[in-house]
Amino acid sequence: MAYLRTVRQKNIAAILVTIFFAFSTAHSQRYFLPVAKESLTQAPYPIPGSHLLRQKEKAVAQFILTHPNVLAEAKLHKTTAWNFSVGSTKSWYADDLTKNSSDPNSDRYLVPSTCRAVGTNCYIFVEDTSWSSGRVTQTAVDSVRNAFDNRTPASATEGIYAEDVAAFGTPPDIDSDPRIIILILDIKDGFTGTGGFVQGYFYSFNEIPSSQPGFSTSNDAEIYFLDCNPSNLVSANGLRDAMSTTAHEFQHMIHWNYDPSEIAFVNEGCSLVAEVNCGYPIYDQSGFVNETNHYLLDWRGNDFTKVTNDYSRAARFMTYVRDQIGMGVFRYIVSSTLHGIAGMDAGFQSFGTSRRFADIFQTWTVANILDDTTVSTMYGYRYPNLLKAVGLTYYNPNVGTTADTVQALAARYLVFKAGAHLSGIFSTSSSKLLIKAVEIGVSSKRVLDVTPNVQFSEPEFGSTYNEIDFVVLNTDQNLPVQYSYQMEGSGQSAMELKWDQSEPTGYYPLPAGDTVCVTFDGVLGARLDSIRVALRRAGTMTGGVWAYSGTVRPSPLGKKLAATFSASIATTTPVPYPVPFQNWATVDLRSYSINASQPFVVGFVCGGDPNTEPRVMSTDYASSSAYHSYTYLGEESAPGWYYLTADTTGDTVALYLIRAYVSFDSSGGTEIHPSAFILSQNFPNPFNPSTKIIYTVPEGFVGNVRIQIYDLLGRLVQTIFDGEQTGGEYPVVWTPQGIASGDYYCVLRWGKELAVRKMVYIH
Repeated sequence: MAYLRTVRQKNIAAILVTIFFAFSTAHSQRYFLPVAKESLTQAPYPIPGSHLLRQKEKAVAQFILTHPNVLAEAKLHKTTAWNFSVGSTKSWYADDLTKNSSDPNSDRYLVPSTCRAVGTNCYIFVEDTSWSSGRVTQTAVDSVRNAFDNRTPASATEGIYAEDVAAFGTPPDIDSDPRIIILILDIKDGFTGTGGFVQGYFYSFNEIPSSQPGFSTSNDAEIYFLDCNPSNLVSANGLRDAMSTTAHEFQHMIHWNYDPSEIAFVNEGCSLVAEVNCGYPIYDQSGFVNETNHYLLDWRGNDFTKVTNDYSRAARFMTYVRDQIGMGVFRYIVSSTLHGIAGMDAGFQSFGTSRRFADIFQTWTVANILDDTTVSTMYGYRYPNLLKAVGLTYYNPNVGTTADTVQALAARYLVFKAGAHLSGIFSTSSSKLLIKAVEIGVSSKRVLDVTPNVQFSEPEFGSTYNEIDFVVLNTDQNLPVQYSYQMEGSGQSAMELKWDQSEPTGYYPLPAGDTVCVTFDGVLGARLDSIRVALRRAGTMTGGVWAYSGTVRPSPLGKKLAATFSASIATTTPVPYPVPFQNWATVDLRSYSINASQPFVVGFVCGGDPNTEPRVMSTDYASSSAYHSYTYLGEESAPGWYYLTADTTGDTVALYLIRAYVSFDSSGGTEIHPSAFILSQNFPNPFNPSTKIIYTVPEGFVGNVRIQIYDLLGRLVQTIFDGEQTGGEYPVVWTPQGIASGDYYCVLRWGKELAVRKMVYIH
């Protein structure tokens, strides 16, 4: 729901302000965008389907190993092309993916279908019942054929077939017909109207002649299965997702022709980079960036939740290989008879590059947090705007740990963002542990090698470099390694917290009694020193500091942390506003000793006539996800807390120019020890497309920690992290995929205990 009203600012043109508001129901709090509809069910979203056939694929690979001549004999089984034409009918065997019996033939069923298009490189058949029901139209068929044969987002002249063949090699041909059969059908994947569905799959079972024992239901053909329910092959997004899956699965078909026994990480990684090469989006990266300390080549095919992180990690690594060496290398990786790392190295050598897996892995771990080719071409991607690796972030440089572990072929990131003159030591007994320091400043960036067991010192931290990210990586291919670190800093100044990034654009002439506030993330180990607020006119505004309640309704203001105070300025800002803006009021809050480790709110009450009394300045931020500024509107028909936007679309959010300054007690080099489990409120909230979740594990704890997202009906949406952790503060990023707008719950579990926060996703 949206209310529109026009407000006028003195000396500023009239602007249209859309005021969105939240209202509470018996069991949920919902935020509505214009004409948006809310649903308690999950919108359908595609999921990888390869793991559903993983064990059966292994059985086919084993059959080939024990029957080495079967593929050569397959060509003799069928010696003429299909020569289908539009209107040809045939019943093809498809797979019931909800079953997993020991006899794969019992999981297969016949699909009566009709050829609806013949392309240069494909026959397209459609399940007869899906055609008669209207789920598939000729427009959809033609769109699929065009994408497969003629064009992709990456090329206006080459389709998926040409792109994949050029990158990976030629597909098999057991049916003596160069065209690939694409069967569009309602895949039996257990889809019931909400949640995940399989968009398409390739199954090598169909490459074994049906005359072979145990393969009586083989189609004796190069065939690929494409879903039509709930896939919408006419819509732009539906076709994009379906054809991205097609690029993925066609690579599997090609890879099978060269190496049916390749490890899952390499095979899936090649398929994931096939999507990117064709111009489709990279697989969701939130799974990888939140789980960097995990064995690179692992593939958890029996865990349908954790395997999504493996897809995410494989997409990231192979995209880096593409960006660093070129797509041409994948043809050699695929054709190598070796597997895993050995196969990748053989491919690198055959392609002619001097780089090998070992050095690529090292530079990749740096690129995942730096991603800047101006520092070195090795430390970045060509693929734009990738999420950065999530690290353990310290704002107090005086920290340390007695023991930490980095898994085999994995990396942990330690981020230092405040303080000065950082120094310390990383201790380990393993020669396999490497450490890089990524130093970032306003005008300078560099990457340094850090020698384990030797003192590290950066006197320019806090001046030339305002952030140092340590990349702690384990080059051992089999075993985890342990290390510890002790860091300290000095001369630390207060750190500024702000959401605004530009000069003010104006102010809202809110009536007396209305309140404006800004929410801030908690900073572990910090205390609130002061706040600054930009005011339009000379005068005084009354303010306060509160703990953030975690929700907008009934109020974002929780427990009061500071008594009422005043912010005053003596001058009125002229128009046009001077740059930089000068009317900032500062309030010293050190006497209150406010712990800023948890999210807090700074707010001001409007008083007097808005045409003569001061009001808080605001700026327009072009993002629908930055809801950090809230306004209490007492004159609305439903008085309460709202957020304001500067246009009717809701894409430009009004941010109040209120900033906070925190500092740390660094006397004596004292380490901050978290003493309890804490799940902070996610920020931003509401959010789209991503939100950050920060949780704290108490010092001395060693055990399993789990972060999961649930919907209002208590159904698990996604497991963000599930693993062993020690004491410290951990940020994770959640980027939902294919879910409806609405309320969700973030649950932190440890042992038999849990903590819960409500989150609001706006799609």
